[in-house]
Amino acid sequence: PMPVPVTVPSFGESVTEVKLLKWLKADGSYVKRDEPLCEMESEKASENVTAPAAGVLKHIAATGSTLQVGAIVASID
Repeated sequence: PMPVPVTVPSFGESVTEVKLLKWLKADGSYVKRDEPLCEMESEKASENVTAPAAGVLKHIAATGSTLQVGAIVASID
């Protein structure tokens, strides 16, 4: 099966960039569907991004990086 991408969600109409504050799950760890993976912050709010599927998490984006909405931050195998 193909890895499932984890992407930056939309935080609202005017938000185009978010910052990856911290990973809540380690690289290579097994995650369950809907489990919080990382915390992201826009100028308006901070939000947890949850797993779209169960499997092994592979980090792509680094903590502290600024990301566009829709960018791939991780994959789940």
